[in-house]
Amino acid sequence: MSVTLKDLAKACGVSVGTVSRALNDKTEVSAKTSERIRKLAVELGYIPNRAGRALSAQKNVNYIGILLPSINSMFFDDIKRGIEIAEREFKDLGICVTVEEVEGWDVRQHLEAIERLEKRECKAFALCTVDDPQIVAKINELTDQKKPVLLINNFIPDARHVCFVGPDYRKSGSVAAAIFDKCNRDRHLKILVVVGYLTHYGHHCRVEGFLNELKRRRADYEIVATIEGHDRDIDTQQATMQAFTEHPEINAVYMTTGSGVSGLGAALIADGKNKRFVIACDEIYTTRELVKNDIIDFVICQEPQTQGYQTIKKLHDYLNNKYGSSLENYIADTIVKIKNHFE
Repeated sequence: MSVTLKDLAKACGVSVGTVSRALNDKTEVSAKTSERIRKLAVELGYIPNRAGRALSAQKNVNYIGILLPSINSMFFDDIKRGIEIAEREFKDLGICVTVEEVEGWDVRQHLEAIERLEKRECKAFALCTVDDPQIVAKINELTDQKKPVLLINNFIPDARHVCFVGPDYRKSGSVAAAIFDKCNRDRHLKILVVVGYLTHYGHHCRVEGFLNELKRRRADYEIVATIEGHDRDIDTQQATMQAFTEHPEINAVYMTTGSGVSGLGAALIADGKNKRFVIACDEIYTTRELVKNDIIDFVICQEPQTQGYQTIKKLHDYLNNKYGSSLENYIADTIVKIKNHFE
């Protein structure tokens, strides 16, 4: 015979309501009591009535609006895959996801996408967007309207948000610097830094972490040039080839974004007579192929599928008040991969 909520309440010596609140992480029950109830639930083999929770959730659907600059950017494919997995998991608990996709980081396009999500009466938002005063004002406006905003993948310092899901960009940069230093101690590094946008907060932080770690290690290096590829293959290729022409002494390249990596690869292949030590970011198909073919030496990855999943999970928890009015950030692991990972 299965253990019911009433049976569990009797065994714990508390009311059915107390047991229900404890199992749903409500703050009205003390941590000590909640822990005792959950432990006894496991011991007795209590199985929550998910169907009942689903029936209740159908009466209160929570629409989550998501903005991703994912058009023509393969990096976001895994983030979208994680979102889809989480949506399937939480759908019967009242979560419905609507995604607005744009190309690049144009402020006006992002604002218009957020406004479209507002018109769909979303109760919460997950935004991968631009660190711009207009965007900050819009996010703070949503927050003032009691519509929680989660920042995914790109942090915005002045925006009021419930939590951030994404990588530690400075750590990613410092890891890249450590690899450069350890693998090139016998030569003076003349480094080309490639970013998507100098104004992109994440790219800026990666460069900052990279430079700070090189200085801390007293590495033998100089930054020959820093160029923007605008997260586009053709722009990245042209800017990189121009840098190679103007500075043939460049012997190392650090690319702080996954978007545009095909352009970087094309420039490296075109100038193949000069072997350069190269580190790129974000595992996508093109990066894997470039690493497999010894054109890029290392790629630093950031769990994009997990970021997508955690975004939906955390907003579900927040909307159901599982953790009161605050959530912890989810910082993705910084993972280094080499050719052997892809063979």
